[in-house]
Amino acid sequence: MKNILNHKICKILAICTLLTAISCTEDWTEMNINPNQPSVVPASNIFGAGLTAVAGQLFGERIGIYYAGTWSGQLAAIGAGDYEFRVDINNGQWDNLFRGMALFEDARVNAVREGNNNLAAVSLIMKAFTAQQVSDMWGDIPYSEAFRLKEEGILNPVFDSHEKVYTQILKELTDANNMLAAGAGTIGVGDFMYAGDIIKWKKFANSLRLRVAMRMSNVAPQAAAAQLSQVLGNPAANPVFEVNSDNAYMRWPGIATNNIEPWRARLGVSTNKQDQYRTNHDLISRLLELEDPRLPVYADKNQLGNYNGYKMGIGQSGFPLNNNQGVSHIGNRFGYDDRGFSPFMHAAQVWFIKAEAHERGLVPGNAREAYERGITMAMLDNGIAQADIEKYLQRPEVAWGSGAKPNLEKIRLQNWISLYKQSVEAWSENRRTDVPMLVNVSNDYANNHNRPPFRMAYPANEIAFNESYPNTVKQVDIFYGDKLWWDTRQGVY
Repeated sequence: MKNILNHKICKILAICTLLTAISCTEDWTEMNINPNQPSVVPASNIFGAGLTAVAGQLFGERIGIYYAGTWSGQLAAIGAGDYEFRVDINNGQWDNLFRGMALFEDARVNAVREGNNNLAAVSLIMKAFTAQQVSDMWGDIPYSEAFRLKEEGILNPVFDSHEKVYTQILKELTDANNMLAAGAGTIGVGDFMYAGDIIKWKKFANSLRLRVAMRMSNVAPQAAAAQLSQVLGNPAANPVFEVNSDNAYMRWPGIATNNIEPWRARLGVSTNKQDQYRTNHDLISRLLELEDPRLPVYADKNQLGNYNGYKMGIGQSGFPLNNNQGVSHIGNRFGYDDRGFSPFMHAAQVWFIKAEAHERGLVPGNAREAYERGITMAMLDNGIAQADIEKYLQRPEVAWGSGAKPNLEKIRLQNWISLYKQSVEAWSENRRTDVPMLVNVSNDYANNHNRPPFRMAYPANEIAFNESYPNTVKQVDIFYGDKLWWDTRQGVY
């Protein structure tokens, strides 16, 4: 099945290149279509182009490793750990993610015309997924009026509030779940995630609803609880991820240069690791403290034979181990596999969401059981043996009800650890919970700020050319200013 799917991915990538000039890399910024050679592209092909475009950008070098990866406290760049800002890259990130959403919307519209409800539904799911990631990076974004230039002539779509975006994507995910049904159409060759498995797409839609609900739970607890109750209260109609075979992972063909996993494309080969992108002190130190068996999967030992991550802070360039020899590389599973994966979401997070919802009383249930299932799923996903999992669950700062940390903090910490390579999600969860507390701010910002960045800077092109850009948005030092809607932390700046 994997070989067949890889063949399909390569085929779709080739078609995308020829028909729409869509690139699978994150630096793509132009569209080049010959009007003298018009083509009708099947909706499934458009959907596949959207998947590769979003995966290449969201889980690529800049967002996945450098920006969100660093701000999440999990990754870093040696010698460039200062949150470098480049206008062209920032424009490209925004453009590519919106282009991905536009492709999903085009696929949905074409699928409706083709009478294919299932393809329309999964296109809606992926558009909603991308919208949450984008709004969790930038805050208010054009959404309700976006992608309506052709039909309605809307050239300057309004910026919807972060809250309004969340309301719309929750509705879209609900609608998509209700649309998905046996006999309602074939998703086709563009489904690089689940190869047409409708039940897994339903699970993805409802798992995303849980993710969105938990993200907003501090600022809108009643609305969040209603969503959590609706999903978890009717598992037959609203199935969610339970085991790792449900995970929304897109695996790359690894056959040609443009078809290998994006981190591997940047980092090089495992036999000669020299790239500046490495692991972060905040992640590695916590894995060491917990004697976490995932440590050798997440990272390599440095040249001194120890695990050590790059540490941010005033004077960081002079820290003794902040150098090529002293900082651990990213582990092979995550960064050095041609046929590696782009992780959109996994089952472990669903269990941690359940655990937090139960522990906080948002919905009834057994918090301990969900917490331990979350750890188990995260460990199994990384190839950890059952015996080692059982041993880990007994460690004082891991075991339920023991040690110095409250159970809620343990849930949130384990969720954060499990989100390695889901950098935007790990950064977002850290901004929501402040767990773990990340105070090692980059040297260039440490005198003025006590936490990593709050948001991405709006792209210069959007500010200059979209007349609906809200000039009331406050941004300080590029990446700070107004916190996002769901970020209720106090005393952070």
